[in-house]
Amino acid sequence: MRKVLRDMESRMNSRLFIGNVRHRRFTPVNHELNYSLFMPAIDLDELDALEKKVWGFGSHWWHWARFKRSDYIGEGCVKSAVQNKVEQLTGVRCTGKVIAVCHLRYLGLYFSPVNFYYVYSKEDEWKYLLAEVSNTPWNERHYYAIAADREDEEFGWEQDKAFHVSPFNPIDQRYRWKIKPLTDKLNVHLECHKGEKHFDATMAMKGKPLSSQSLLKCLIVTPIQTVKVMVGIYWHALKLWIKGAPFYSHPKFENSDEAESTDTVVDDKKNKHKENSAC
Repeated sequence: MRKVLRDMESRMNSRLFIGNVRHRRFTPVNHELNYSLFMPAIDLDELDALEKKVWGFGSHWWHWARFKRSDYIGEGCVKSAVQNKVEQLTGVRCTGKVIAVCHLRYLGLYFSPVNFYYVYSKEDEWKYLLAEVSNTPWNERHYYAIAADREDEEFGWEQDKAFHVSPFNPIDQRYRWKIKPLTDKLNVHLECHKGEKHFDATMAMKGKPLSSQSLLKCLIVTPIQTVKVMVGIYWHALKLWIKGAPFYSHPKFENSDEAESTDTVVDDKKNKHKENSAC
């Protein structure tokens, strides 16, 4: 039986990524944080199989690590919702697999600063990274579609910031993304610029099979990762406030006539981008 399970794991695209997230702030105050975390990378075609195979994982309220549909993009089939969003933003319809690198709902609690969806063509070529960004306490979502240009070794793109996330970062900044294909390693790097680099964030993780054993080990160490993430956000916000970092209010409270949030697509390194109304 164990051999059968190992064979199933080796054939599945889903993985469990374990690693670190680092944030660095360079101006007007210096600040750095580095914390460990784990995130499953779920081939959305394998959801049912994972629920049967991986203890503690599933879609029902009693699962320790719950994939609750309403926590993620759109409605209905998650895979279709991701593909629809990418098509809405880019005009390109991708019909291959979609791998969601996401936080789950642990013991009923959920918040994810960002989920990443790796979107592939029917020829199994990685085409886009769709970033689903959320903020707290407003609990809003915004989507960035980033094209995967394999001819660019640095995988670098730029775009204007279009969504309020941290009250210690102004909205009039420019993002610089560096992403790489999802293999047994995950690497995403984001910089915020306003003339000079103000802030960067790096996620570096290594993958292993998503199994009952690997997930349980992570859950024993961090039973409710949602709490760890939320406490970390507010603890470091307090530190920034004590250090005297400027505070920027949410734009919607500064301008009541402001239009609804827009989603952003990054086509290439030439800073081309277009915006569409959010769902």
